Amino acid sequence: MPARTTTQSREGLRWRAMSVLVIAAAAGLGAAGPASHAAAGTTTARPPTAYVVNSDSGTVTPITTATNTPGRPIRVGEGPLAIAVTPNGKTAYVVNAISDTVTPITTATNTPGRPIPVGGDPANNDPSAIAITPNGKTAYVVNTLGHTVTPITIATNTAGPAIPAGLDPSVIAITPDSKTAYVLTLNSVVPIATATNTAGRPIKVGAGPSAIAITPNGKTAYVTAFSGTVTPIATATNTPGARIPAGSTPDAIAITPDGKTAYVAEGTAPGAVTPITIATNTARAPIAVGGSPGIIAITPNGKTAYVTGDTSLSPATMTPIATATNTAGPPVPVGASPAAIAITANGKTAYVVNNFSDTVTPVTTASNTAGTPIPVGDSPVAIAITPRRCHRA
Repeated sequence: MPARTTTQSREGLRWRAMSVLVIAAAAGLGAAGPASHAAAGTTTARPPTAYVVNSDSGTVTPITTATNTPGRPIRVGEGPLAIAVTPNGKTAYVVNAISDTVTPITTATNTPGRPIPVGGDPANNDPSAIAITPNGKTAYVVNTLGHTVTPITIATNTAGPAIPAGLDPSVIAITPDSKTAYVLTLNSVVPIATATNTAGRPIKVGAGPSAIAITPNGKTAYVTAFSGTVTPIATATNTPGARIPAGSTPDAIAITPDGKTAYVAEGTAPGAVTPITIATNTARAPIAVGGSPGIIAITPNGKTAYVTGDTSLSPATMTPIATATNTAGPPVPVGASPAAIAITANGKTAYVVNNFSDTVTPVTTASNTAGTPIPVGDSPVAIAITPRRCHRA
């Protein structure tokens, strides 16, 4: 295994983060739904907070979404790459690639807790992705160079034994019933039974699996591959179906909340997005978008899919697609080299992380207009938004 230096270039960290960030943004990994209000007493809503991971700064910037103002940076470990928020919104977990740790952040006070070591021995596990079970009990951390997945018990912030997960695991997604975590490896998909934290037989998909999304009913996982296909996997039996052609190098996917359509973004220019009808697993005509599409996210009401063009030029753009007609609207200017998108639970604002600009662009979804860029730390790569929380008086 090659030695790792204690510092990494902006481009190096960004390159290793991209496959994780694509699916995190696209499938909502780590994003939580609205919290329930207390049954009795007076309640007041707390505005959601967007947490932005700054890989070169070793910090996380909290942004109050009600005012789009950044707060004091929160110190985490070295080389943070990914973040996920618990469904109750109380804790944000930050994956530190160089430190081989995960930092829990208490969102009520924005204070970091004791780092949690992941990956086990030997060191240099390079954790790069995280997903939290919808029941809020466990966070699963992908250790790329360690070839394992580490489960963290959220109630105690303790790491369990690392789970062997195949060669170079990179991306993870969890079924809505919290029973199975699917991990993308170098050449397959490994299912992990969360009840026992045991890995099942690898599932063959197209060459170079790059992203995964699971239907809202939990019945099918769709896996994109650089070979130009999307493989549907029946989660009840973990059997792959016929591969669906979807452009030259599909590397991002998102599914509408009604479970009817999957949108697949190609990673080459000129860019396109291929809609797939889930009922029949058939691809429809590609939708032309700008640049080399790298990130895709869909609004909670399912009406708009947002696709970024991966470019270091400033301004780069994000293209809105009306899902009812599969037509692309005018591109929205954002910052240089967009690396992630997160959309608020009410669907009103999409936040675009601009890796080279060291900013976040808020986009008003009703009008598809970009607001004033929000300054964050060096080389931001990931974002997660807390759900709308209620406080009992």
